[in-house]
Amino acid sequence: MKHGVVEFRLVPAIFGTWILPLVSLDQADALIVRDASGRTNWDRDSSGAAAGWHIPPINRFLVKDGHLEIDDQVRKLKFLGAISSQEHADTPGGNAFQLTGKGTLNADRFLADVHGGPLINVDESRPYAFAADIADGDTHVVLNGSILHPFYLDQFNADAAFTGKSMADLYYLTGLSLPATPPYHLTARMTRDAALYRLHNLAGTVGASDLHGDLTVDAAGVRPLLRGVLNSRVLDFDDLGSLFRGGKPAAASSALLPDTALHTERLRQMDGDVAYSADSVRSQDFPLRGFVTQIHLENGVLDLKPLAFAFSQGKLAGSLRIDARSDVPVTSVDARVTGIHMENFIKGGEKPISGSAEARAVLTGRGNSVHKVVASASGTATAVIPSGRFRKSLAEWLGIDVLNALSLTLAGDNSDTGLRCAVAHFAVKDGVLTSQQFVFDTDPVLVQGSGSVDLGQESMNLRLQGQPKHFQFFRLCAPITVSGPLEHPVIGVAAGPALVQGAIGLGLGAVNPLAALLAFIDLGLASNADCAGLMDTAKAQGTPVKPGMTTSRGAPALGKS
Repeated sequence: MKHGVVEFRLVPAIFGTWILPLVSLDQADALIVRDASGRTNWDRDSSGAAAGWHIPPINRFLVKDGHLEIDDQVRKLKFLGAISSQEHADTPGGNAFQLTGKGTLNADRFLADVHGGPLINVDESRPYAFAADIADGDTHVVLNGSILHPFYLDQFNADAAFTGKSMADLYYLTGLSLPATPPYHLTARMTRDAALYRLHNLAGTVGASDLHGDLTVDAAGVRPLLRGVLNSRVLDFDDLGSLFRGGKPAAASSALLPDTALHTERLRQMDGDVAYSADSVRSQDFPLRGFVTQIHLENGVLDLKPLAFAFSQGKLAGSLRIDARSDVPVTSVDARVTGIHMENFIKGGEKPISGSAEARAVLTGRGNSVHKVVASASGTATAVIPSGRFRKSLAEWLGIDVLNALSLTLAGDNSDTGLRCAVAHFAVKDGVLTSQQFVFDTDPVLVQGSGSVDLGQESMNLRLQGQPKHFQFFRLCAPITVSGPLEHPVIGVAAGPALVQGAIGLGLGAVNPLAALLAFIDLGLASNADCAGLMDTAKAQGTPVKPGMTTSRGAPALGKS
């Protein structure tokens, strides 16, 4: 420091009351450090770390060319900046005193402007009005309020406005590990009482969703504790997807699963218990009605339980846990689908399949992005349709009944047939789903499948072999293949078996031309699948199958919605 002046009144000081008519600092430097273990270079103990500063009354506070450096290795925070303050007695209103700061906060531009009335007129028994405008990169915070007892900074209230590109960016200003979001604008009535902060009547928008509720932050402990209840009247599903993309909009990419690194290490810096619900959900892809979850964070372990979506028919409910206590977080998911009607997920008027689906997935993966977690996931996944209806022409195509399927298709026959049951059970290891059981049983055709889905590569390789239950005059013995990228799979026919069948036909034709047809005749001897047994097995694997749902009777007919 080049020069400093501190004046105090002697008589009040003798009796223990400090009053400072003038504090003037010229080229003062300050360094604040906290190392990775939590040790600091200031003299306050941990019990008072969250308490407000109690400073003596100052009539004039002048700082010229001050410099401040903050190095917080716990929060990975680095601040370099200049501070100045001045007071203009002839300036009316709340702009007589002005404290400004500018610099960089973790390489982002930082600006702060705090102003209020002249300090010389401050009465400790009356609130002192102030205004603050803080900008950190794309984050902007504006406060207009009052300190209840001037120079005692542990009690104040203010109208607050928060805007930014992502709520996660508030971490360096607040120390709170908030989720990545799309751009937001929120207002609240903010109060502080010692270590307890309250945000009353929080309201605004996050992306295309509204958000309102109340929050409290208790900063008295080792980690701040966030509690509250939040609600959206309308939640836009795309805004929820931003959580998994690090708050960034969906980029034009062939990848379905975002590989954006999420700041899971921040989960160790706070605790929380927040309830969130959405009265309705806006989605272009899913028939969603509502959403509810309870967010609990303690000692680096985040639990979302329950985690429930309500559909127009049926629901998806379960839990999600992220254990971030180590450098590589571990994510566990247990999701159950009940009563989902397949026809509601098919866009357009034509519905080739109908029926109620039940499913369960229990998976555990490692990594700090959605793609890393899914690509390393292990566990099981099972889905069933206990009964339903299916487009008859498609069923015949699955059995490669060429003449029957072609005639139905050319005739525009949209009649349906019974779907007795469908079961798909996969074992999951290192992000690869390998089929253990794949049965699709319709009245005319029994379809059995095999293959795998690679979530890491986002590709699939499945084979479906149809076996007819009735006589077919011209049938190709060729499995249907579904392969390629998950976003745009290719449906084809495995040529190998068909070539063998054709070779047999040629051989028989050499003996008798009419005998060549024998190679393409199928007597249709396939039996019905044991749907009751399949449902019992799926139920034992944890799929929430309802009792008695093993027949296609009573399923709605297909057609235009």
